[in-house]
Amino acid sequence: MQIKKYFHILSLLIFFTSIHLTKAQVKPELVLPIGHTESVISAVYNVTGSQIVTASLDNTARIWDAESGKLLHTLVGHTDRVESAEFNATGSQIVTSSWDNTARIWDAESGELLHTLEGHTDIVRSAVYNATGGQILTTSDDTTARIWDAESGDLLNTLKGHTKWVNSAHFNAKGSHIVTASSDRTARIWDASTGKLLHTLEGHTSSVYSAEYNATGSQIVTTSSDSTARIWDASTGKLLHTLVGHTEGVSSAHYNAKGSQIVTASRDGTARIWDAESGELLHTFEGHWDWVISAAYNAKGSQDSNGPN
Repeated sequence: MQIKKYFHILSLLIFFTSIHLTKAQVKPELVLPIGHTESVISAVYNVTGSQIVTASLDNTARIWDAESGKLLHTLVGHTDRVESAEFNATGSQIVTSSWDNTARIWDAESGELLHTLEGHTDIVRSAVYNATGGQILTTSDDTTARIWDAESGDLLNTLKGHTKWVNSAHFNAKGSHIVTASSDRTARIWDASTGKLLHTLEGHTSSVYSAEYNATGSQIVTTSSDSTARIWDASTGKLLHTLVGHTEGVSSAHYNAKGSQIVTASRDGTARIWDAESGELLHTFEGHWDWVISAAYNAKGSQDSNGPN
């Protein structure tokens, strides 16, 4: 399964991003040269850590050498802001999503456009590969998610059922199931091969920003603008725990590699670590001046020295 990593701006083992810099300034290991002409929305490594792909409001994505910071390719083709960019499991392809209602598949070695995924009728919020890289899952403000063949670019299935924007979606590790998160206050579990809706996860009282499986696919964690995250049984759709403690919307949540802990990021300026089995709050990380947009574990799932061992 591909492990997503972000710029290692901080030398901490657990890494937060915020709209503003923290009070404790940390010198970056590498600063990429000026290239994008508007804000950079995301930055993701390939699986070997040799390349980085960035997505920007300037309508482009860019591929960089992670060691030197040299610009390798500019991915030009989208006609509106690029919302996300992701490598496949082998690092041979990149998929981008855009406000131009499309997703696009690119050759990571040459920067060549391979396929344009057309069919959504509104902004494409996200595009992710399954673990093998054979399929791509897109989400859109048109209330649908769509499954595509990554080799041919053909549409395989359209997931219909949400009544508002679909903000994000992820495959489980096996690629057999999909979870979607929507502004209709629900998350939904789908059969990836048939597109059949299996469970609707209801309980959040406002938009659901994200939904993600643990490594085994047994649990799902969702985040919401209702200031909570929730843990669900992935096979039954049953609510297991509500993670209460944040005082504003929860932007993101991720499991560690073992699935034993969850880290959440919030608009309240904090990140928090929770026990995934009991739902107990373990640690609160404070220091950001404003929203914490994301928080992620390193590949081993270890934390900053202020967190648990």
